[in-house]
Amino acid sequence: MYVSNSGSSFMSHFIMDEATGKLAPQANIEIDSPGAVATDAACTMMYIGCGPRIDSCRIDRASGALEKIGSTTIVEGTPFIATDKTDRYLLAAYYGAAGITSHRIESDGTLSAEPLQWLDTAVRSHSIHTDPSNRFAFVPHTNPTNAIYQFRFDEKTGLLSPNDPPLIQPQTEEGPRHFVIRPRGDVLYSVNENGMTVSAFHFDAERGTLEAFQLIGTLPEGVDPKGEGLSTAEIRMTSDGRYLYASNRGHNTLALFAVGDDGTLALKDHFPTEAVPRFFEIDPTEQYVYSAGQDSGRLVSYKLDSASGALETLENHEVGTTPLWIQFVKQA
Repeated sequence: MYVSNSGSSFMSHFIMDEATGKLAPQANIEIDSPGAVATDAACTMMYIGCGPRIDSCRIDRASGALEKIGSTTIVEGTPFIATDKTDRYLLAAYYGAAGITSHRIESDGTLSAEPLQWLDTAVRSHSIHTDPSNRFAFVPHTNPTNAIYQFRFDEKTGLLSPNDPPLIQPQTEEGPRHFVIRPRGDVLYSVNENGMTVSAFHFDAERGTLEAFQLIGTLPEGVDPKGEGLSTAEIRMTSDGRYLYASNRGHNTLALFAVGDDGTLALKDHFPTEAVPRFFEIDPTEQYVYSAGQDSGRLVSYKLDSASGALETLENHEVGTTPLWIQFVKQA
């Protein structure tokens, strides 16, 4: 497991014991200001946003070591990168520069020096990835844009084109940030940074478009969602589609939702976590959850109860300054 520490000059590196969820700290991996991370499906390559560049690193799956084999200059630091389902292209969102790019992944795993495409969207473009069919892509934008842009994606060329309609906007200033699609492929959920909410959308898998049907808060009853320092950050779902989690920064909790057969969410519980949980992740075995505190510089682990979705705290570890991303790679 890797933790990118955007305020440090290294990534934290651990080996996870699948039987217990415990982490064995390894030597830090020197990388300057590592941020957003993506890997290919085979976990042979890792792409790391490092300020105004994306580094391409070969993964040694026996030791976990990373070998930098290339670096591509980008217009500004990117908050989110993702490979498409063919692992032939890397997509990136740009928060300040107000757009998205697609880079070709070369045969050696490095990125094309120039993007295949730049598309203007709007300020605070915060994430991008494709749907399970690899034919569509979505790009949430937090406030003031307050929209999810909808694109068609051509996996033969790596090019994106606006869908019809090109975007959807919440009726209130929710500020969509990140999203997940239910495993059965019929519902998309966005965590909304400014509204302290999660939105549920029916996903038309033929047209690649969204239609909202639920908006639900992420905080306990009685907590003012407009309170100082409050915002949501990350969203994850179990592979069986039964439970969804969202992180509450400022309130410093992970919210648990039960997912109905029709896709409707019901808020079930909250679990304390490290200060300002910018990122959390469910491990590949789906037995554990790991959450990084943006302000604390610590990582907390939980045992995930598959019967209820509840989280039981296990242990804490020091990482670096301003941890931003958690990435798992299956050890060979």
